[in-house]
Amino acid sequence: MCRDMPFHIETQEIRVFKAVVEENGFKRAADKLFVTQSAVSQTIASLERKTDTLLLVRNPLKLTEAGIRMLNYAQVVLSEESQTLSDIRNIKHGIHATLLLAMSSTVNYLYGTSLICHYCQQSPLTKIKLNVMPSRQIYASMASDTCELGFGPFQQVMPNHLTATAMFTDQRELVISGDHPAFKNIAPDPETPDAPTPAMLTEVPLIISHLDDPDLRPAMDRLRDSFGTIWEINDLSLRIDMVAQGLGMTYLDKRIRQQDARCTDFKVLEFPSFSTMPLSFGVFFRRGKPLSSGASAFIELCGAFNFGAPPSPT
Repeated sequence: MCRDMPFHIETQEIRVFKAVVEENGFKRAADKLFVTQSAVSQTIASLERKTDTLLLVRNPLKLTEAGIRMLNYAQVVLSEESQTLSDIRNIKHGIHATLLLAMSSTVNYLYGTSLICHYCQQSPLTKIKLNVMPSRQIYASMASDTCELGFGPFQQVMPNHLTATAMFTDQRELVISGDHPAFKNIAPDPETPDAPTPAMLTEVPLIISHLDDPDLRPAMDRLRDSFGTIWEINDLSLRIDMVAQGLGMTYLDKRIRQQDARCTDFKVLEFPSFSTMPLSFGVFFRRGKPLSSGASAFIELCGAFNFGAPPSPT
């Protein structure tokens, strides 16, 4: 098959693939699915032709690296299928709303508890599925329809297929612990504030949720070239702890830095041209797609919510 030719993975193909892995064999998978072993073999062979990749090593059966990725995909897709059928049954039996929401770690940290608790009080019969994930994954989940609403930072140029409503603004800052042994070497010379980025900047790891591939977002080239080691850590609290313990530097939203006691000694590295990034946060959904009553109620709640300042520390 031509590698450049577009193809589509059928749900039945990944269902068969998942069964083969889970049952550890073609014959047992065929018995589980009530089809012939030949049909299972042909389905797996077709899937491997489409992807132009070996997914399963035979005798003994073992997943290749590509097969592991395909299994992860199959689990997500089939789980969403099961969830959708469950939601339809719930609607049939009187539970008329479901909220499928993806939220960034910043939004969750600052407002997640208040928003979700208010929402549950107002819509007690609504079924909620909330995922906290990096913003890049939120946009991917919107594109694949695995979530209905996203709440996170806007991209510089929002995709045309999304409708977005801004809720609050913030500034993302490059920070490091003031106790970090390299801080004095990283800090700029007051007499030459416009000096090039110190070489020391490349010797301190950058701890970040995700840094896009330059092929996907060329502007990231500058970031990758300016730092040395990059540790991708999705968990916001863990990133804060790692910086507090002097393990590296990170980008942190100003509202979080002002609120979290662990950030008291964090210093903003203001000298690189990319040390601060203004951000707008808000909700977004697919343009032209009818919203469920659960999603509409959440957007209405956000419109009435006070995002003017971060909540007071508890």
